[in-house]
Amino acid sequence: MRVLDVGCGNGDLSRTVAALAGPDGEVIGIDSSEAALTAARATPADATGAPLRYQFADLSTDLPDLGSFDAIVGRRVLMYLPDAAATLHRLARLAKRDTILAFQEHARADLPTGLAALPMHQRCYELMWRTIAAEQGDVAIGYRLADLIRGAGFQIDHARCEGVLIQPWHESFLPMLMRIMLPRMIACGAIRADEIDVDELERGMDHEGRSGSGTILWDLAFLVSGRLG
Repeated sequence: MRVLDVGCGNGDLSRTVAALAGPDGEVIGIDSSEAALTAARATPADATGAPLRYQFADLSTDLPDLGSFDAIVGRRVLMYLPDAAATLHRLARLAKRDTILAFQEHARADLPTGLAALPMHQRCYELMWRTIAAEQGDVAIGYRLADLIRGAGFQIDHARCEGVLIQPWHESFLPMLMRIMLPRMIACGAIRADEIDVDELERGMDHEGRSGSGTILWDLAFLVSGRLG
């Protein structure tokens, strides 16, 4: 299959798709960040997977001439676009009959939750979503994802929502994510540098995770896939 990864970032999804497509396939990853594309090109792909190519593209305008694709995929990209519906319509022009289009997006909810109070986790959650909103991200796009894909001319095959879980016996990914996002949080004004101590927050979340909270439901990930009729 010939596959387009939309908003490929550092190429994580591109490499996964290339492994699925196999050596006779082809994967093209597009992104508007040259830094992300540089990181993607620097990471070796599985030699047994499909050939990979990364290319700059501004998803908010007309796309370059990339040919047609058997599958078009993306993860956490539509939520950052000024007009996701327009981008999906442009992507539909790169699709053939029966082309698969699949996107995963998140949406803010009344989370996180568990068996006990989670004030540190809730602060972390609030800061992350406040940052996305301040960056003009669409914090509700997961709820509208199926409608957007149908509006672009695709018939829905699957629409599901998965809970992102944090287990007490696993090391949480949240401290790393907080450190990655902290410069963005400060830059957009979600928090001042002197208002947060990530080490203290990490200790608090670790305590909450191991103090009878059980499984913590952290976030919601929506996956919708369809085919061009």
